[in-house]
Amino acid sequence: MQQKLLAILPKVAGTHSASSTDGLPPIDLSIAENLLLRDELLDFTKDAVAKNLKPEHLSYPPGFGGDPELLEALANFFNTYLHPSIPVQAGQIVTVSGAGNALDALLCGICDDGDSVLVPGPYWEGFGPYFRIHANVNIQTVHTPTFDGSMDFGMVTAVKDAYDTAPTPSRIRALVLTNPHNPFGQCYPPEVLRELMRFCQAHDLHLISDEVYALSSYKSSSTLPPFVSALSLLSNLPETDIEGRHGHKDGFDPARIHVIWSMSKDFGCSGIRMGCVISQANKMLLTAVGLSAYWQTSSLSSVVATSLLKSPNLPDLVGLNRERLAESYAVLTESLIQWQVEFLPANAGLFVFAKVVENARDWDEEAAVVGALASSGVIVSPGRRFDGGESEKGWVRITFAVPRKQLREALERMEPILHQSIGGAEAKA
Repeated sequence: MQQKLLAILPKVAGTHSASSTDGLPPIDLSIAENLLLRDELLDFTKDAVAKNLKPEHLSYPPGFGGDPELLEALANFFNTYLHPSIPVQAGQIVTVSGAGNALDALLCGICDDGDSVLVPGPYWEGFGPYFRIHANVNIQTVHTPTFDGSMDFGMVTAVKDAYDTAPTPSRIRALVLTNPHNPFGQCYPPEVLRELMRFCQAHDLHLISDEVYALSSYKSSSTLPPFVSALSLLSNLPETDIEGRHGHKDGFDPARIHVIWSMSKDFGCSGIRMGCVISQANKMLLTAVGLSAYWQTSSLSSVVATSLLKSPNLPDLVGLNRERLAESYAVLTESLIQWQVEFLPANAGLFVFAKVVENARDWDEEAAVVGALASSGVIVSPGRRFDGGESEKGWVRITFAVPRKQLREALERMEPILHQSIGGAEAKA
């Protein structure tokens, strides 16, 4: 355990290295947290606890995989919003204390100590610590030559190449996708997902689809593909064992397809700590997830989540969230366009991935702009943390799911820094 911690600590410490704001009250746009529904959710949470908290909620939570009422509410929720090919049942879900814990427990059930998983880069920086701390799983990062091919069939080719050239392909146990993507804010086309499923089937790999931004899609001016859940691409196939090695004519073995979801992103409830694993044909693995999870979902979290998912006002809340995300995205991208800052168009998630240094020659140039933004009172996430590859320097992730006044203040602080950065790059060119 000590060696695993020593390997993780430098990366964790690095997340705080560019947070000095020179005395200015900081505006933190580095955390992927949705603050756009805070008022509505605070009122709802208070009301849910006041009306639904019972004496038995002060005891140990019922059920091995989660509160039965919560599991039923989740199943109905997924059947409504994820459009699964096979209706999700309560017994196909295990709840834990957040999506990170869900991933950790799932990897403990799939992998042996020292195994590897394929992860397309760039990816959320938290994968490294979460994958190592308990499961001790290595990340085999998959890169395309540029970001242009990361969400299409270029990624399929890159995944195949990464597997074929891995030192020990036999120890690769899964492909982990984030869909919608973090940090791109884009979605994989269904034909790409199907091809990746076929690849996993051919090589006896599990496919883990992290769908924590599933309901955080919104209308934008881009023509990007909409979100499609991995659950919507499955057929009605028989259940298999934990290894799921039975072949199927369409190439999709549901025993090897697993989805992660949580309350944190789509409902801005990171502090509620409720995540889950959905696996529709692998009861043994779900049992393993329940055993491997270090923290159960608390009864208070279950009360709030159940109340929200069963609320008749839920569709209105989902729609309001999407409207506000679209408005905030427009505010941010209009400024980036005005400043001639390149960015990846998005239609899902809480952030934009922007190139703040054109033709960056090294990581120090990216770090310098991130540091200058921090000194001006705005904290953003350096692109390097997402492991996008050596050919893609100069990027940052900017979260826009914050109150409008706060976002506009951040943009005012950012403008002179980015004008100087882009102007300086053009002068050097």
